[in-house]
Amino acid sequence: MRQKGATLIELFIGLAVLGLLFALAMPSIKTWLSSTQVRSAAESILNGLQIARAEAIRKNTQAIFKLTSASGVPDWSVLSDDPTVAGINLNVPVQSWSGAQAKNVGVGASSSSTQDYSSAISAGTGMPASVTFDALGKEVNSGTDLTRIDVTNTADSSATRLVIIVSAFGQIRLCNPAVSLASNPEGCQ
Repeated sequence: MRQKGATLIELFIGLAVLGLLFALAMPSIKTWLSSTQVRSAAESILNGLQIARAEAIRKNTQAIFKLTSASGVPDWSVLSDDPTVAGINLNVPVQSWSGAQAKNVGVGASSSSTQDYSSAISAGTGMPASVTFDALGKEVNSGTDLTRIDVTNTADSSATRLVIIVSAFGQIRLCNPAVSLASNPEGCQ
């Protein structure tokens, strides 16, 4: 009678082929994971900006979004006006996020009105930074508030870099500077 099944040699050949395929796929998996970390942090910052803008509109007053870390870690908080105190006092905490959750992710900020997306703002540049929204959802301090946030992976330069743009009219947009806006809506310019 003939036995059915695989021999030990066939099993080792199958494992060697799987190991080779895994070794070939490893660099792209590492870049994918790094890019996912960047996207997660960028979307968190984008959500924080949207929360600040919505809070300002909802309360019919001002709200501020702050990138709080001077080292480039993507920590942020949203503060709104305290109605019990006369004048504008942006000290009521609404929401915050700790960048410790985003491994190897760094942010840099700029308040410049002219933007060149070809090079990244290095992590920690322009930090801490903030943007204040008024009751109509527009940026209050046009020219001094942040208008651009670059989110990069500090450990993997091949990871996707993402940029968050805040317009003077309060529009907030997440884009990929490596993509042309003419051919893809994810592009920056």
